[in-house]
Amino acid sequence: MSLFPRTFADEVLSGLPRPDLRLAAAALGAMVRTFRNRRAADRVADLPDYLLTDIGLKRDDVHEALSLHWREDPTFRLALRAAERRRGR
Repeated sequence: MSLFPRTFADEVLSGLPRPDLRLAAAALGAMVRTFRNRRAADRVADLPDYLLTDIGLKRDDVHEALSLHWREDPTFRLALRAAERRRGR
């Protein structure tokens, strides 16, 4: 039993013969995941203010997260901001 379930990408990466190919495939997978998350953050930016408030964010938080470097995941920053607001910071 594993704490994290194996995904199709894990199966593909484990089947690659050379470690450098595994590293390149993992890097490509991380880039694709970051671009998908950036698109999701773009959709969050389209939400009205009352819905952003419901999930613990402000419009400035979304704009700040989207202004990060293209290699950084904006949804991680948004999750941190929402958690900080839940804790009352």
